[in-house]
Amino acid sequence: MMRLCWSGQTVAAATLLLCSSAILAQQRSATFDPRDLSGHWDRVTSIESFGDVPGGARGGVAGGQEAPFAVEGRIRFDANLPGYGPRRQMQRNDPLGRCEPMGLPRLLNAEIRPPHSTLEIVQTPARLLQFFEYRHDWREVWMDGRTLPALEDTYPKWNGYSVGRWEGDVLVVESTGFDDRSWLDKLGYPHSEELRLEERYRRLDADTLELTMTVVDPVIYSEPFESDRKMFQLNRGKANSWDEQIYCVPAEELSYQDLVGTENTIE
Repeated sequence: MMRLCWSGQTVAAATLLLCSSAILAQQRSATFDPRDLSGHWDRVTSIESFGDVPGGARGGVAGGQEAPFAVEGRIRFDANLPGYGPRRQMQRNDPLGRCEPMGLPRLLNAEIRPPHSTLEIVQTPARLLQFFEYRHDWREVWMDGRTLPALEDTYPKWNGYSVGRWEGDVLVVESTGFDDRSWLDKLGYPHSEELRLEERYRRLDADTLELTMTVVDPVIYSEPFESDRKMFQLNRGKANSWDEQIYCVPAEELSYQDLVGTENTIE
């Protein structure tokens, strides 16, 4: 590549710049640490639901198979009235519209794209922290070798309790102890307090992060409910950019309702 770029004395400056950028990108890709997930990540896949499910794609395009509902899961799903997808309602009961926390895994299924939001990962030997620009939320993953507590030893939290470990170059995160008032995604897929979530993160190259998730919740789903592949692109310019802050508070009520809609709850 270098020989091609520098051969001849009449190579245009623009061509040199392009070749130099390509060489730099190759070098960067070759030297990345697959176990270093630090940085700001923007999601680049279009599916905004938990899995490749009907209505999960942007624009209402149908996805794959429906979730494997248990009887209770179907009842709760039918009772959830989302403002998106094929089941879109003018009057809906999405907890997002009541300013309730999004919870996990919905935070990971939200529209993580600039200018509204970015997922930032901060990694230390003992903990991995995730900061969600949208709604300004965060969660911690313990990486110090502790095990996940039994469900009866936890109390329900919006983002649950998470521990992580490395399997080769794949970060496996297991979580439990969730508040069942949150949804898995904006299409209204429910979960119970027995939810156990597994996330698998794999850095494919210097700029690409892959995430897949599996929900095990025997109250709601008759078998494990697997997500589609979530792909994220490293945002190298994020530290020097300005992003909109989105709060659901009285001072920002009008801006927030413009974003999510004004008829978001059923009284």
